[in-house]
Amino acid sequence: MKIIEEPQLEIKSKLPRFVDVLLYPASLHGISYIAIFLFLSILINLIDKFVFSYAYYYGGVFSAILSILLFGYIIYYFGYCIFDSSKGNKRAPDISIAHTPNQRDLISQILYLLGAFAICFWPTAVYYIFTEQRDLRFWVLWGCGMFFLPVSLLRVVLFDAIDALNPIMIIGSILKTFLPYCGLVLSFCVFGGFAAAVFWLLKCLPVLHFFSNVAGFYLAFVAAHLLGRFYWQNKDKLDWGI
Repeated sequence: MKIIEEPQLEIKSKLPRFVDVLLYPASLHGISYIAIFLFLSILINLIDKFVFSYAYYYGGVFSAILSILLFGYIIYYFGYCIFDSSKGNKRAPDISIAHTPNQRDLISQILYLLGAFAICFWPTAVYYIFTEQRDLRFWVLWGCGMFFLPVSLLRVVLFDAIDALNPIMIIGSILKTFLPYCGLVLSFCVFGGFAAAVFWLLKCLPVLHFFSNVAGFYLAFVAAHLLGRFYWQNKDKLDWGI
């Protein structure tokens, strides 16, 4: 994130760590952004149904552009949560007018994050393309990709450059913080299981199905906080110079 901030001091919390992490989006700004993203996604769906029924092709293109812009802004805020958490902050931030991204920022952030996924999962994708099998080798490659994904996302957001995805630097960062990083990966596994259980419960109960999108935004921001928090706690070992 190309934003210059004064160093932050971590505020001690009396809450258990797991609870404190889960409460990350539970701030005025966090709840506000979740509500805005949810409202805009619903609005775009309504526009798509209304405009597309009259404009056909052009209506679909218009709604697609709006969806891409909204997705880009969500991705940008996800990255900003990582950046803000890396400074020691424990609640979801506000993006001030001075930090509001333009279209170039949105596109670059999407490409950088897609690059992080690509470098982690290209072996899995290539294997599946040539074999069309989801066997043991496929899941081993997928597991390796998941292992390298957190640090890849963290580096590409904090450095705001595709060069941050240098495999040598990624592996070196993991080795420097191997035990804490394994703890981070384990936290993501536990968190992923918790998120899957929440989504399953919400989708099984028709009355609560609407809230699955709310849960999706909320849990995505918690995941971003986990990444930024990891850097804050291990920045001396990582020694990234940022």
